[in-house]
Amino acid sequence: MFWKKKSEEAPLNLKCQADGCTFACHDYMTLQKHIYRRHPGFKLRCKADGCSFECSDYATLERHTAWKHPAAKGAASPGKE
Repeated sequence: MFWKKKSEEAPLNLKCQADGCTFACHDYMTLQKHIYRRHPGFKLRCKADGCSFECSDYATLERHTAWKHPAAKGAASPGKE
């Protein structure tokens, strides 16, 4: 497994969206496992203006963003900052 807690030294680009959680990692599978284990029932929300889409996994959110908001895809990618 390639995961670490969020820190200034680690170049981690995927971050948990749950309130108060500082978990970050390098890949979606690790992030998805974290969500299922630590935040059961947590729903991911689309960050596009006026969109109310919610889902439980990052792959579905990524597909939604690519399909419904193609212009905002880079800006609205889940967990990336």
